[in-house]
Amino acid sequence: MITFREGEHVLATYRRHMIVLLFEAVPLIFFLGVIVAVAAFAVSQMPDEFTPLLSLVFLAALFFINLFWIALFVVLTDFYLDLWVVTDKRVIAVEQKGFFSRTVSEFELSKIQDITVSVHGIIPTLLRYGDLTVRTASEHENFTFKQVPHPGTVKDELLQAALAHRTDDKPTTTIQSSL
Repeated sequence: MITFREGEHVLATYRRHMIVLLFEAVPLIFFLGVIVAVAAFAVSQMPDEFTPLLSLVFLAALFFINLFWIALFVVLTDFYLDLWVVTDKRVIAVEQKGFFSRTVSEFELSKIQDITVSVHGIIPTLLRYGDLTVRTASEHENFTFKQVPHPGTVKDELLQAALAHRTDDKPTTTIQSSL
């Protein structure tokens, strides 16, 4: 998981925009509605001589409803556990991939070279979310914050944190005057 260094303070945490969760959940909810509608239609149109098959219709509907809950849980887990943490020394990116796979990457704030904001489409433009690509001077050249809300503000906050980190790391020299 995430371990913080001694004296390290969390400045901000970022997740994907909530509308992304809605876009992923709507097809699943539509799938649930189709399951319920097909089961209700099958029950209402079933002739009396096929009533023993009624339990099979309910079993099939329950099977697909369970698939719906599993898929919804996967979407919610992926959404909630994808996280970017900005501290006063580094950025930690947690990418959840399925239930039992996670990638945790990090880079020092002092290694930030360039930050690019990209917003593509009408909905991301209107709802102000997009991708933020951070280029660093480390072996992992690009880190992408996907579908982050207000990417311009996040970019500014990252640059301010990087600037503050760089000024804190510079040794202070005192000049003594002989006057």
